[in-house]
Amino acid sequence: MLIELWRKETVEQYSVTPCVICGNDFELGSVFPMVYGDRGQELGEMCPVCLDYLDRRRADVDDPTLGNWPARNWPTLKDLEEARRRFPEPMFETSDDMCAFAVDFEADERLTRETILWPMEREKV
Repeated sequence: MLIELWRKETVEQYSVTPCVICGNDFELGSVFPMVYGDRGQELGEMCPVCLDYLDRRRADVDDPTLGNWPARNWPTLKDLEEARRRFPEPMFETSDDMCAFAVDFEADERLTRETILWPMEREKV
């Protein structure tokens, strides 16, 4: 599982969504954890409670039988809180503002890169 921190793009974007891990509804906030499978398949948004739980499982990284467990690269709840402090608002007020910014492919790619605040490397097969 890969966990990235994403910045909300617009104020208009949905604000409440179910957690992909526990299923409980939660408020996205200005920055939220996005979960992917190891090969990059998007699974959905994760609530801060599940992020904190998985962060506390980091002790398992010390188990020599779990040498490839990626937990050491996951963001922590503190990382999420810091990102929300640094970016208290979505990137754009409206989707029209976002479209005005992304006028071509390069601008659209730059917008995508700027949305992902904590990227994780996809597994290469």
